[in-house]
Amino acid sequence: MKRIIALAMVIAIAFLSGCTTKLQNFSNNQKLEPDNSNGIVVIAYESDTAIYSLTFSGPGNYELEHTLYDDNHNFVVTSIPAGTYDITKVKIISKYQYIPLGTNEKANWKVNIEPNKINYIGHFNIENVGRGFIVQIKNSSTIAMEFLQKNFPDLLARYQLTYSKDGPEDAFFDYINKLQGGK
Repeated sequence: MKRIIALAMVIAIAFLSGCTTKLQNFSNNQKLEPDNSNGIVVIAYESDTAIYSLTFSGPGNYELEHTLYDDNHNFVVTSIPAGTYDITKVKIISKYQYIPLGTNEKANWKVNIEPNKINYIGHFNIENVGRGFIVQIKNSSTIAMEFLQKNFPDLLARYQLTYSKDGPEDAFFDYINKLQGGK
């Protein structure tokens, strides 16, 4: 009997550890106060295919549904625990169809979320090409900065903005932070 209970516990723990937590999107009329161990994430979607969600795998598994900030923008703002994540899956059209992104080193789907900062990941782009898709993240820092200045000036006043996509450094936000006297 003890073995059955122990086996049931192991199965339950394995099942629960694989669960994905849904991230909440924020609008500018909500006060975004992340925990000290969390970072604010800003990502934009550009696609000719309906994006349902992105899955982030790292210190935990998180799903960010494509619920836009509003009808005039393609940005999503949320909060996620700090750490290094891989964007492992993008669900398209519905929650049942997806494009696996995995941890392909050549594609580099890594993002580094820093605590107590606004972490701009980039503009997530999916293009339907023939029977497949081209998936990429583009760095459009100036567009993200304009969006935040217009819609979340309180966040910019409280938190430093950083480019969080793993890869070549982007000095634009560092330059802006120096102009503003740093945070």
